[in-house]
Amino acid sequence: MIAKKKAGSVLGDRIRQFREHLSLERRLGDNTVQAYVKDLEQYDAFLATRGAKGGARVRVEELEAYVGDRAWAPSTVARKIASLRAFHEFLRRRGLTDDNPALQIRPPRATRPLPDVLTVEQVESLVKAPRGEDPASVRDRALLELAYATALRVSELVRLTLEEVDLEEDLVRCFGKRSRERVVPFGGKAKQALVHYLDGARAHFLRERSERSVFLTRLGRRFSRMGYWKLLEGYRKSAGIDRPISPHTLRHSCATHLLEGGCDLRVVQEVLGHRSIETTRIYTHLDRNYLREEYSQFHPRAKASVGTGRIG
Repeated sequence: MIAKKKAGSVLGDRIRQFREHLSLERRLGDNTVQAYVKDLEQYDAFLATRGAKGGARVRVEELEAYVGDRAWAPSTVARKIASLRAFHEFLRRRGLTDDNPALQIRPPRATRPLPDVLTVEQVESLVKAPRGEDPASVRDRALLELAYATALRVSELVRLTLEEVDLEEDLVRCFGKRSRERVVPFGGKAKQALVHYLDGARAHFLRERSERSVFLTRLGRRFSRMGYWKLLEGYRKSAGIDRPISPHTLRHSCATHLLEGGCDLRVVQEVLGHRSIETTRIYTHLDRNYLREEYSQFHPRAKASVGTGRIG
């Protein structure tokens, strides 16, 4: 559908030309083209309110006012700037303007969202939610205990095989992103739950199949990511955790609780399988929240000056 110039529009014809360029020359998908056009229509409306006469004479100050005068999230601002840069570069290459003023606008620094983390008490409730000694409950306790103990990614957890579990050394060997191998320890609670499962309940699910995955579904196959998510969601409700959690929540919680307990950041990096320690540093932000909470709770003169609030 061809974009028509609206009353009061400054860029109507130029937006239409840019849209044709994106669709016909760059062959971008419809959704991508629509996103560009939507950004530029908002930009067009802004220019019209400021009395601008055309896209070729837009000043850097007007661009800065457009992206800076809105309550947009940093990620949205970055996307808007990308749209402006692409559009003004199109005008420059077509000889419709002398330069690309959008190149002078710095996008905001990207900030990583803090990971979703449970408190220690919530983890306790979650791993205890599978009650009883039926095979499914025994399996699910072992699955949740091992997930929290090792901080394995969900794909690593469901692919884990019997050969990759060492019950003498209390270690699992897994292959993460780009097939990078790492060895991760697990503790007594996870070992107890895992041995209990492997000694009896797993045979119930195996049903004479030759599957080597540790955790099996009722059909004797290894878990899928979605299967694990559904299991986790059910136990979240049973544990009384009143907010959504994801398959990565136990991984994030393990890393955070290790740091809260004083574990070295390099060790946490190794456990998580991060190539760069900078990726692991995000958990230190959660650790600082924990320190603030503890300080505020126990220091006799902290209430008036220090904020509280532990994520999780």
